[in-house]
Amino acid sequence: MTQDRQPQITLADSAVSRRDFIQGAAAIAAAMGVSLTYAAEAQERREAALKESRPVNCGIIGVGTQGYGQIFKSALSVPGVKMVAVCDIYEPNLQRALKDVPGAQGYKDYRALLDRPDIEAVLIATPLYLHAPIAIDALKAGKQVFCEKMMAYDIPSAKAMARAALDAKKILQIGHQRRADVLYNHAWEMIHSAKVCGKITHIRAQWNRNGSWRRTPVPKDTNDRHWNWRLYKEYSQGLMAELGTHQIHAVNWFLGAVPTAVIGMGGIDYWKDGRTVYDNVMVLFEYPNNVRFAYTSLTTNQYDGYYEQFMGDGGTLIISEDRKVSSACFREPRAQQEDWMKSAVNKETGQRGQSGLKLDPEATKKLNQSGVKVGERTLSGSVAGKSSYLLELEDFFNSIRTGSPVTCDWREALGCTVAACRANEAIARGTRIEIKPSDYTL
Repeated sequence: MTQDRQPQITLADSAVSRRDFIQGAAAIAAAMGVSLTYAAEAQERREAALKESRPVNCGIIGVGTQGYGQIFKSALSVPGVKMVAVCDIYEPNLQRALKDVPGAQGYKDYRALLDRPDIEAVLIATPLYLHAPIAIDALKAGKQVFCEKMMAYDIPSAKAMARAALDAKKILQIGHQRRADVLYNHAWEMIHSAKVCGKITHIRAQWNRNGSWRRTPVPKDTNDRHWNWRLYKEYSQGLMAELGTHQIHAVNWFLGAVPTAVIGMGGIDYWKDGRTVYDNVMVLFEYPNNVRFAYTSLTTNQYDGYYEQFMGDGGTLIISEDRKVSSACFREPRAQQEDWMKSAVNKETGQRGQSGLKLDPEATKKLNQSGVKVGERTLSGSVAGKSSYLLELEDFFNSIRTGSPVTCDWREALGCTVAACRANEAIARGTRIEIKPSDYTL
């Protein structure tokens, strides 16, 4: 993105905090007469609901790297949550978690945990192929369920989970945490209210890494498929599931639509280590109104990291959970000059006579009279020190207590599952796959 292409309005870069991104977004909105209330009001409702401190007895199934470090730890930070049971088949993982919750009972068999009538909520952070059977059993046992993403291993399993939730009349929230991320919520508003992109026509996203994704089994005589389940088809949908669905979810959310077709390429081209899932994928999704979304995930080159880039006839918005990736807006040269562009301050002359514009962070104060609270964000992507994982779990427990909507329900998650599974199918078959509307319905 060189300066001779288009003017750049930088909202966040390596030297600017995400708080300044939010302030910049508010400055745009203030100048345009648009109030950024979507994320702010959601946070106010979240904080109000947290004051309802009715205890919720909770159990967690799966406390490995993700389950312990993100889900378990975040749940312990939610007021009123009582972690009374922990389940994991690997004894060191189980004991590590139990040390954090004295008095909680440990289990190797998740069914014993589900048999406890005192447990109201269950968190599931197991390998993907176990999501559906455990979640369905939990719902049938009358539990409220939070399950990590991807929703399920395949489309039929995801639909079975959804039907179980409907039959049980229980919550089924899936862990696509961007939906709770305030930065992403403000970006949504910038696109839909401030119209910074104009009409969106194309989207590009990537999640690139440089590494095999393989872990050394511990203990060393443990079955490799146990430790490295992500690398084998019988347990995993690979990169499209573990990374791609996060970004598919953001695109579906921002567009308010799901893909209608997909083509793709991929292969096991570099890591010749016995894996059976692709080590690189490049897919192109088609959405309604001829919008196209190009997605790439590599394991051999980490340049540019991960981000989502929304491109329209009026501009481009780039957003990422990665603080090392600049979140910014770029105006198209032919786009109509808006009032907020004129009101930007600290103009700096760039190359070839272009102007780089920085927004006035003090403009955020103009929103105070309307009661909108913005700007409480750190580089880690949190609100008042809260990660997006914590925010999504606050929503889950608030929903149990108050009936408020969850951050990402099974409907949104099913759309991500369908897209990822059909993308892998398109790669395997080497052809364009039409995604039928029936894929998204029960």
